[in-house]
Amino acid sequence: MNPISELLVAYRKYTGITQKILVETLCKHNDAFKNLNTVTLSRWETGVTAPSLSKKKLILHFFINTHSFTEEGTGKNIIQNAYKHLYEPLSTVFTHNYQFLIGNLPEHPSGKHTFENLKNFSKSDEHYDHIIDIEIATNATKYYNVSQIFLTKWCNYPSSFCIIAERKKQHLGHMIMLKIKNHVAEEIAHNIRSEFDLKENDFCDVNENGTYYIHALYGRSPKIASELNVKAYIHLFENLKYIDNIMIFSTRTDGVLLTKDYGIKVIDSGKNDEYGFKWHGMLSPVEDILFSNTVLKLAF
Repeated sequence: MNPISELLVAYRKYTGITQKILVETLCKHNDAFKNLNTVTLSRWETGVTAPSLSKKKLILHFFINTHSFTEEGTGKNIIQNAYKHLYEPLSTVFTHNYQFLIGNLPEHPSGKHTFENLKNFSKSDEHYDHIIDIEIATNATKYYNVSQIFLTKWCNYPSSFCIIAERKKQHLGHMIMLKIKNHVAEEIAHNIRSEFDLKENDFCDVNENGTYYIHALYGRSPKIASELNVKAYIHLFENLKYIDNIMIFSTRTDGVLLTKDYGIKVIDSGKNDEYGFKWHGMLSPVEDILFSNTVLKLAF
């Protein structure tokens, strides 16, 4: 069985409904299921056949937007496990084309490394230095101007998701997502205000709906980058109730590649005359990222 099969079976057990009623429910949910019947549903449940990518996406949207089924228990576990299985296949997708977001340094023979939450990590200062150095090096000259004081403050907000990968004090990668108010994210995406000009009242509380702004992402290898991304996917899924969108403001040549298969859309772009780079503002609903074509193909 695949995750979609498991979800369909678990959902019927959770609700106590028959295949006929689930078919009727899906038909009412979206016209795309108008030709669905119990024979096809049975084949989906047993894994003999599988829904198309578009129908998989609609089924997942149905589960997360209509019911508490995926907020706890079996439904939640099935989706979490699907994301955990993304580690290996996702690392093969990340290629040298992501010249700044992902390095191509060889893995240590042992492959042993840990992931730490910057909020609780006792040796976070040196990692903040590494993050800033990497962001300065991978952006236009003199563009990245966030000080360690501000970056530390941003990362320590309760709703921020900020993790690093390390091996024996060596910085291997980082993922920093800051939860900000929706109107602030839109202003940054349209380059109305600087991505570095965030104030305390721009941030959201843990249980306040907002947008996760991906401020920084780097992995020294596809494997590290894959693991960082999967941890972010799981965090987004577990906090889905309070997340509306994902936003990226990209100044890097490979940043726009994220738009192709990962569910995020370019909503504005332009040229920065001061620093000489082309920028892209990206913003999409969080479900589009969690259930993008790439994720559906590799995990579901």
